[in-house]
Amino acid sequence: MKEKVLHHVGSLMGGLVHNLNTPLMWIMGRAQLVQSRNDKLDTNSGLTAEELTVVKEKNGKDIHSIQEGADKIDHILKALGYKIQMASEGYTSIELKEYLEMELNFLMADMRFKHETKREVKIDSRSCYVKSDYSALSYAVTSIINTIINATERGRALNIAMEGGTIRIGCPDLTLSPELRQEVEDVCCGLKDRADVVVDGTTGFEVSIWIKDS
Repeated sequence: MKEKVLHHVGSLMGGLVHNLNTPLMWIMGRAQLVQSRNDKLDTNSGLTAEELTVVKEKNGKDIHSIQEGADKIDHILKALGYKIQMASEGYTSIELKEYLEMELNFLMADMRFKHETKREVKIDSRSCYVKSDYSALSYAVTSIINTIINATERGRALNIAMEGGTIRIGCPDLTLSPELRQEVEDVCCGLKDRADVVVDGTTGFEVSIWIKDS
């Protein structure tokens, strides 16, 4: 299972590089603008107070943009580091809120998930620690999301929620079939005896994973 999780990391590496490169280019461009304005200040000491205020405001906005870009890179790297570290630990204590936030940040490397999916995420603000096999949980959650994406067209709705020790993943645009049910059961086999997995087709397609040791 650990190998499957790390293989998933490798398969999305191109998307990770793209997600890192975009804010990095933004940071470099804004930093150059700030430097250019500072150079002009050195050679134009006779600027009026109003002109100096304009330069200061522009630099302030660009510095804020630089910070936003740096934060995006930080989130991506933290999600990648978290995934690799937790996969190495195996059966461990997992804080579900942190886990789901990191997992979703990592999945932004999948352009179908990032650009072609209408995501609605509801995560309980309360901490909830569970004992589980991280690799088995990660493989199950990401595989269920991939199953939904593979079985639907762009513009699909994807609902992800966490409440207490339960994670719910659903798509109202997808009809549950025996094949989809079997696929979910197969990817969740590593959670056997550690979680209850319920597949429901009442309102589209929904999978609930309740981790027993919470």
